[in-house]
Amino acid sequence: MALAAVFMGARLAAASQPEFPATEVFDKVLAAQESLAWTQADIVKEERAAGDKKTVVSKGHLSSKPGGFARLELTAPSAGLIVSDGRSLWVELPEVQQVMRYSAAKLKQSGNFFLDLAPTIRHYSLSSYRRLIVPGPGFDPDKVSALELQPLKPAQAGFEKLRVWVDQEHWSIVQVRLDYGGTQSTVKFSHRQSVSKEAVAKDPSLDLDPKLFDYKAPKGFEVFDLDM
Repeated sequence: MALAAVFMGARLAAASQPEFPATEVFDKVLAAQESLAWTQADIVKEERAAGDKKTVVSKGHLSSKPGGFARLELTAPSAGLIVSDGRSLWVELPEVQQVMRYSAAKLKQSGNFFLDLAPTIRHYSLSSYRRLIVPGPGFDPDKVSALELQPLKPAQAGFEKLRVWVDQEHWSIVQVRLDYGGTQSTVKFSHRQSVSKEAVAKDPSLDLDPKLFDYKAPKGFEVFDLDM
């Protein structure tokens, strides 16, 4: 779920020396994220709890805008919908005809809001040590950078590790992995499309329809208020 998605790194040369310092990579990724009016992408989330051999896989299509506006249309393991209108985050579960409502503001404060990547990254970075890591299998180190955030005070942080993989051409996020409480959650982004705030300012027709982020529970669905 909120989830969503998330982050950074720098490519390693043959001598395993980073081309960019970790701080520069971090700044480039955030600047790129914050320059966008909107982003759309297909996502795959893989989550595995400690001791479990099975990985739970979720798939869907994400649309997001700054300010906590997001819409995630889930296609697997079953149909579902997650919408954030900037105030509340709605989780629709068609199979049981239920809707869960959360406070978007409180989710952001806790860092649990990967549908809005830039604020989430900033949240986890506030009390973390940043370092570059090798992108690993499946990634070209000449094109993809990877950054790892480790909490300075692990016992108080609520997470063990956050890793972000970034396409250096546009400094866009291609994968995020969060380790917390023995659970590892990985979100992969593909078929990404985005438009800058500058482009929308010149041509408002390029912006997403704001109705995309409106939500009203379907008739007959029970709504549970889980304001945290």
